[in-house]
Amino acid sequence: MTAEAKAWCRFVAIAASLALAFALAVPQYLRRYAISRPSIVAIYSCFILLLIFVLAPAMCASKRWIAAHIPTAAFVPIWISPYLIYAAGTHDFRLDALLRILLLAGPVTFIYRVFPLRNTRKFSWQDTAVGAWLMSAVLFHQLRGIWNIPTNLDFMMRLFVITVGAWNWVFVRPVPCLGYEISSWKRVVKAATFNFACFAVIAIPFSLAMHFTAWNPRWHGFGAFCLDLLEIFVFVAWLEELFFRGFLQTLLSNSLGSTWQGQLIASVLFGLSHIFHAPTPNWRYVALASVAGWFYGAAYRSGGNLVASSLTHTLVDTAWRTWFSGL
Repeated sequence: MTAEAKAWCRFVAIAASLALAFALAVPQYLRRYAISRPSIVAIYSCFILLLIFVLAPAMCASKRWIAAHIPTAAFVPIWISPYLIYAAGTHDFRLDALLRILLLAGPVTFIYRVFPLRNTRKFSWQDTAVGAWLMSAVLFHQLRGIWNIPTNLDFMMRLFVITVGAWNWVFVRPVPCLGYEISSWKRVVKAATFNFACFAVIAIPFSLAMHFTAWNPRWHGFGAFCLDLLEIFVFVAWLEELFFRGFLQTLLSNSLGSTWQGQLIASVLFGLSHIFHAPTPNWRYVALASVAGWFYGAAYRSGGNLVASSLTHTLVDTAWRTWFSGL
């Protein structure tokens, strides 16, 4: 088997494994909601297609194929295809929803294509505009209410935002050393576990002393714990680490000529993104999230890619969800 064939087999294996793993969550929706068979097929097809879009720039074979065969002008029509599949199967097509999707994705690609960067290593006004545009969509829930069957499917929005960011920062406006790849597992696991342990030593006593958290174990079994890990990794950590570590930390470090300064600023901005959590303004959350951001950034640097920081992030959030609760 050729190296290219092995690369494609790896892509298919990971995509199929994720599709199977998330299929385990489908019965929960079927018990909770009355969903028709066409709706089930459309929702799951939309989800898997978005998941493939997220995975494609992170794998060598699919990344090369996209770069060679798909023009950047075709990106936006491709990105909206999952929504059209969802809408056709659920009969939930709304023109305003489609326009909101286009309004998020279109300007990002437009800015980078019409105003190409002279130096892709450094932060630019184009990056400021794109970063603010994407972050506002997440912080202010600008895509809420688009995937409404059987209820608000927020994870679809997150996958869509990852797709827009990743495809632009890998293909349209390449960010050097973005780290959007799945590789180096031994190095990644070592970096993630070390930085998770370092943060836990600091965060647990301080969060308890600040009355930010309380000990509240909610163990529902190993299977539920693993599903929590997977959901947090894909829907929360991967998106936030792409933006704050891969995009911001990398470009800020290059622009300032200092890795620690770029890491510090990205960590503080990551902390500030949590200020709207109740009770607003939540400065305790900002402080702890900023410290967490520092260790996520350290994992990103030592692990060499976004999997390392995303895994650290996932361990922190899952541990909090499983053994602690907010006050």
